[in-house]
Formats: sequence, C-alpha cells, structure tokens
Amino acid sequence: MSSIISKKLQEALKAQFKAFGFKKKGASWACAEGELAKWFNIQCSRNSGCVYFNVGIYFQATKEVDYPKELDCHLRFRFEQLLSSDEEIRDFYRLSDFESGLNTEAKITRLTNLIASKLIPFFNQYNSVTDILNSDKIRPHMYWNNGKEIAIKLCA
Repeated sequence: MSSIISKKLQEALKAQFKAFGFKKKGASWACAEGELAKWFNIQCSRNSGCVYFNVGIYFQATKEVDYPKELDCHLRFRFEQLLSSDEEIRDFYRLSDFESGLNTEAKITRLTNLIASKLIPFFNQYNSVTDILNSDKIRPHMYWNNGKEIAIKLCA
C-alpha cells in the first residue's frame, strides 16, 4: 500500500516542483541553482501507513556530490517543521497517516496543497548560504549535519 501512496503523491506533486525547476529522481526532487541545492523526498514508513516528507539544503560550494541525497544535505528536516502552529502540525500528522481518517485521494489533495503553500515559498525565500544563516525560520532543531560550521566558513 505504501508504494501506491508514494506514487500517487509523487504524481500529485510533480507539476508543482517541475514549475520551479526541480528534477525528479525516484521519490525525490532536487533543484541546484547558485549557492544552494534544494531537496525534497517522500518516505513511506515500513511499519505503518504513515508518510514522511524530508527536506534538505545542500551548499554547492562544498562540491562533495553531484546529486545530493538527504544524508548529504547540510541542513535537513521534516516538512512539518515549516508549519507554524500546533493545530497545523496535528492536522498534518492526521493527513500523513494513511491508515485512518479521510479517504486517500482527499488526503493526497490536501497534502499537495499544504506542501505547495509552505515548501515552495520556503525554497524560493533562500537563495544563498547567507540567506540561510540570517533566517529566523531555520530553527535550532533542524538538523545541521555540519552545515552551520560550513555555512559560517563559506560566508567569512
């Protein structure tokens, strides 16, 4: 079931990401422009009907890899960390659990709209390492993967 959900989500999100220059590879999308590569991935749980949405930002100046995966990104986090209220986060968790609640198609539509309204503007807001360092949205609990130290060196 999870692979079917993943494929439906990928199909629903394809046009959103393509419109902003993202290239698809498997269940991931990436866009490398200027100083940053921006990355998004759909991950299905092996143990439940939950779906996770991973986000990453890779600093191009390091030239460590050509097509960064989540583990390569200097800043990594789950999509829900972009949500602004506890209610919004709870609603997101209900939507991303495909074992209960609304029908699958309704959940996919709502998730697609939510991701398009939050993630695309987030990606569009950050175009440089300096933008990342100066952001109040880059919360301390987002996983830096040595990115903060690298970003500071790149901006020095």
